[in-house]
Amino acid sequence: MSDRTETNVRLPWCALEALAAIGARRGTSRDETLRQLLSAHVEIQEGRDPDDRLTHITTVLRHPPPPLHRRAPHPGRPVRLRAERDLLERARAVSLSLPGQYRRSHRDYQARALTDAVMTAIAVVERFTDDALDGLLPLLRHRAARGLWRLTTAQTSTGPERELLIAAEDIRSGLAWQTPADRDRETDAEARQLLLAAEALEEEVGWHSPARFETAAVLARRLLAGPDPKAGEQMLYDQGAAWEERYQDALQAAARPPILLHGYAYDWTGRGGTAVWRAHRRVAVQDFEDWLTSPVHGDSATHMVIPPGWLLHAPAGWHAAETGHLAEPYAQWVADGRILAFPYKSRQALWPMTSAGSGWKPVPGIEPLAAAARAEKLRPEEISGFIEAVLIDWRHAYGADSSIRIALDLPADLAYRFGFLTSEQQHAIMAEARAETLRRMDEIIEELRDDGLDEHDLRKLREVRGNVRTFRRLAARHSRYIASKFRMRRASWRWPGPSVAEELITSSRTDLLEALAVQAYRSRSLALEGSMQEAWQQAFDRYGRRM
Repeated sequence: MSDRTETNVRLPWCALEALAAIGARRGTSRDETLRQLLSAHVEIQEGRDPDDRLTHITTVLRHPPPPLHRRAPHPGRPVRLRAERDLLERARAVSLSLPGQYRRSHRDYQARALTDAVMTAIAVVERFTDDALDGLLPLLRHRAARGLWRLTTAQTSTGPERELLIAAEDIRSGLAWQTPADRDRETDAEARQLLLAAEALEEEVGWHSPARFETAAVLARRLLAGPDPKAGEQMLYDQGAAWEERYQDALQAAARPPILLHGYAYDWTGRGGTAVWRAHRRVAVQDFEDWLTSPVHGDSATHMVIPPGWLLHAPAGWHAAETGHLAEPYAQWVADGRILAFPYKSRQALWPMTSAGSGWKPVPGIEPLAAAARAEKLRPEEISGFIEAVLIDWRHAYGADSSIRIALDLPADLAYRFGFLTSEQQHAIMAEARAETLRRMDEIIEELRDDGLDEHDLRKLREVRGNVRTFRRLAARHSRYIASKFRMRRASWRWPGPSVAEELITSSRTDLLEALAVQAYRSRSLALEGSMQEAWQQAFDRYGRRM
């Protein structure tokens, strides 16, 4: 029986008309026409070098653009696509995604891989255009599309991005005439981190907004239209001297005012700051995983992760072992909860393992950690972050120069259940949290009053202070910006102990260990969000537009 699934793609009207023309020639239904086109497209794309695969210009330009707000009408029309699940996944795999785009994310950052596959498959057989696309080269090779996008990001770079990219370029220029051996010897750890972060910013992470796509459209009109658009596409593909000159000119031009981009009444500096943060975080995670898989951690068995700036401590003898795939007995150990596995450099890493002669064996007793990972329903690529969480040393005195809070907070009811709090202490913590939450609600109400909210609506907000969800929803209805400042104070108790992994060595309470591991992972996530938010604010403080 066919494993056929159903999904939707949104196509502009010109593409729908081209699809209808193809179906009419073939005498097939729209469903069947789409399946035929997509199947042929995937087969051809898989046979090409990844740089030479084709994408439609609409993917780089994000055309037609999504509505600027939720109530605005969507352009184009959704089209049902029913095909085998494997075909759809293969189509996504050979489609273009720009740096910083993801399958599930904020609408500005969403990859439209399946839409790209369908649009490209149609355009190969039947060319289509509209007012925005008229005169543009419709099909680009992936490398050329990425070249166009890099010019776009250079031209729209914010202060934090320019600082990183220009510093990296200065380092590269200083190393350009050296041999590879000399480069490795003279590139210190700080320079290496900076170079890797710049590479991650350009190739893996990045911010997106309507302004960037508008800039991409302007550049496409200059380079991919006119009497010889294929010459422009070749220049973008080659990324040689002519492209490099344009890139450097665009990067330097971005340093000149105005900071606002192409009429958008918004300063994108915050997004640039968080993109740089994500680039540094990407490098930090890779360094963490390298440290974890290192056969020798050193005497201290500690590792500092920046950002956000926490200390990890690995128990003596604990390592992550690499393997090509999950062969036996590793697969059974993972299934039994004796080890955790995560993807690492196109291989698999297994943790925690300890040396056993010439091989490896699982560290005994880690089943509570594996149970916590299962309880959080983590995907394989999230397991590395879970391991990071259970290795964080919560006793470490973290600096006061950061506003983020690095702490493992147990809910007060759990702390009472495990015997860390008396009943009186639990009730006192809950009462304090409730009072603080009400105080924060009153601050929001006062700010909404200053913003002009009438007394009738203010009274409604006061009446629903007993329900946090309702209060947050009503406040957001009047001002999403002001409502976003509200944070509920949770009744919790701060864990004073070591990392969860170290606690596992000395404690036999599986329920406590599992709860600590779950809360450590959640605390890690909150701290990372706070660290990225801090990067957003610092970017504005240092580079934001001054009125």
